[in-house]
Amino acid sequence: MLNWIHALMFQIPALEKGIIGTIVYTVLGLIMCVIGFKVVDWLIPGHLARQIAEEKNLAAGIVAAALILGICIIIAAAIVG
Repeated sequence: MLNWIHALMFQIPALEKGIIGTIVYTVLGLIMCVIGFKVVDWLIPGHLARQIAEEKNLAAGIVAAALILGICIIIAAAIVG
């Protein structure tokens, strides 16, 4: 029983580093995703966010979802790699 507690005490600093790293990379990834979406929205003609929110354009919503997913995959690969 004491060996298990002793082993757990040595794992706490590594766990804290992992949690802090996860939070930092999550926030960084979300910020980069929003910036990426805004850049693409700026580059394409029209206003994608307005099409989705105000005009309820389903096709624009599907394009935006695919766009965000693609950007997130690229960001995740850049962070991991």
